[in-house]
Amino acid sequence: MGVQKRHIEGLIGTFLTRLPFALVLLRLLLAPVMLCWAYQTHRTGWFLVACLWAGLVSDIFDGIIARRLGVATDALRKWDAWVDLVFWLAAGVCIWMLNGRLLQTHVAWIVLLFVLEPVSDLINFIKFRKSGCAHNWLSKLWGILLLITFTILLAGGAPVLLFRICLGLGVASMLDRILISSLLPKPECDIPSFYQAYLRRKGKTFKRYKMFN
Repeated sequence: MGVQKRHIEGLIGTFLTRLPFALVLLRLLLAPVMLCWAYQTHRTGWFLVACLWAGLVSDIFDGIIARRLGVATDALRKWDAWVDLVFWLAAGVCIWMLNGRLLQTHVAWIVLLFVLEPVSDLINFIKFRKSGCAHNWLSKLWGILLLITFTILLAGGAPVLLFRICLGLGVASMLDRILISSLLPKPECDIPSFYQAYLRRKGKTFKRYKMFN
């Protein structure tokens, strides 16, 4: 009986330690599902919104579970960051297929976002020979606003002002990441903003918040 109990506990433990990565993979799989739906149906509505929110839930809980279980490794953080990029790009392509006119009128800002996106990773690779995983607060805030904006767009709305604010915050978050990568003296994850990166450069510490990092 004791052996069986330990076996079950071991299986549960293995499942829980692998759950954060499974949630990341779920978000990765949702990307082609959304693209196929938008391409085949050319319809906005509940299905795309449900996929978007399922991706959000997986993004929230993979980090919470990983930190609680002590498996929040740099590798998991990097997978999380790259899958986030793929997922949101897929959502953006869906919006382009369903509401291309709105994107066309803001193409300069969208191009700027694409240009800025790889810069911080390029700086990290040149300095440290590895990609970064800053998870800065502005990026998290942008993610929330992006979710609200994309939800309205995928539901069939056209929130022009909110879309413009979202683009502006996206540029600000990427500039913050670029500053973080430029200031850090060594590779490090979960840096809230460029100010904390500046403190690290000066050899100082800063307070961390488990809810955010």
